[in-house]
Amino acid sequence: FSSIGDIVQSTSPLKTIRNVFPDSQITFLTLNEYASLLEMNPNIDFLISTKRNQKFNKLLELRNYLKSKKFNFIYDLHNSIRSNIITYGIPGKVYRIKKPRLARSLLFFLHINKFDRNFSSLEIFHKNLGQIWDKNDKIPSTYIKISTFEKEKANKFINSKGINSEFVAIIPGAAWNQKQWSSKNYITALKQIKLPAVLLGSKKDIICNEIASGYNKAVNLAGQTDIRLAVSIISNANKVVGSDTGLVHAAEALGKNVIMIMGPTSKETGGGTVRNKSIVIEKDIFCRPCSQNGKFPCYRSNKECMDSILPEDVLSAIASKD
Repeated sequence: FSSIGDIVQSTSPLKTIRNVFPDSQITFLTLNEYASLLEMNPNIDFLISTKRNQKFNKLLELRNYLKSKKFNFIYDLHNSIRSNIITYGIPGKVYRIKKPRLARSLLFFLHINKFDRNFSSLEIFHKNLGQIWDKNDKIPSTYIKISTFEKEKANKFINSKGINSEFVAIIPGAAWNQKQWSSKNYITALKQIKLPAVLLGSKKDIICNEIASGYNKAVNLAGQTDIRLAVSIISNANKVVGSDTGLVHAAEALGKNVIMIMGPTSKETGGGTVRNKSIVIEKDIFCRPCSQNGKFPCYRSNKECMDSILPEDVLSAIASKD
């Protein structure tokens, strides 16, 4: 129920569940705003969505509906108040994700890292699936399905915006300002890349406006696409660069090798990349990570974890992919 990134990551354990129970009917429950990400997913038979601010009595109605379906297994990949209310009293074996809250608190507040060197958020999902997964089993990649029609529609859309050649998809925004690389640095890097840039995000991502005003080959689509169109545009991109944010995770689920600029978050917070050829650009600063999602204000006057990443770092990463 939480975010685009978490929904994308949940498609990995979903594949594991399908592999173990190939003939089962799998129902996936999420919020309305994220449901379209899961359209045409071969590991989902029924997709149910609910509103973010659903009233309590409506949650109980949903619970009663789910109760009537008589599931054999319930995998709660969020373990929130909402997910506990919805699954309370439903027959069937319930497996709930156990988040490493203590380890994260030690890391954020005391900078004591108790996480395994090879820790990944996908492994956390899998460890809470019960006996159907063993630590020696391979963890499937994340997955989003985009149709040929959607890819063609996205291509025509950006053609109408003046882009008729190779382009780089830039996803500079984030839920919290601390996770954003500066617009000045993006502009400097883009002027060296010299490719047209498609800027994607929500209408709240003012940084897209700032980048577009400083780079004349940028097309600002922030707030002009729904999730499916944004993801379809990304599927056509030659390069994908952005923050530790949902659409960058979605790009990897499309099979794209991305360049992720990561500051206050880290792999221990559930951030980072999952594909071997994707690149995370980060600096080893003692105070990071400082929170799970980057929402804590920095105690410094500047964002050292982000400001110490230079355009040259991004250009070098891009060059390594050419």
